[in-house]
Amino acid sequence: MINAGDCLEFLSGGFYKATIHRVVQPPPDQQQYNRLGVFYFCMPDDNVQLRPIMESPILQRGGIHDRFQRHNVDAVPVEDWRKGRTAAYGQTNLSEGKESGVEEEIINGVVVKHYK
Repeated sequence: MINAGDCLEFLSGGFYKATIHRVVQPPPDQQQYNRLGVFYFCMPDDNVQLRPIMESPILQRGGIHDRFQRHNVDAVPVEDWRKGRTAAYGQTNLSEGKESGVEEEIINGVVVKHYK
């Protein structure tokens, strides 16, 4: 499910990681075949605040902290995240990330990674 992983990563303060979204070419022996992708997009209601659920004893035991406080940003409503992510796609300059093969951009105060 696309986008649900992003929201779970926000709500868990990074305890759960969103899957890496990428499309790759098929192997050479399969390139002559048509491919079909099925995508299911889902998100919470637009008014849900994407901030860690810090009352969770699991997150507290894991040492998870509110990632927005570190960046001096209030929690982002789902609607703002969705619109910001969509509007920024292909419009921003990516910078080299700290990890090899990763580019980054900042959307609504949140670092978003793009894997090469």
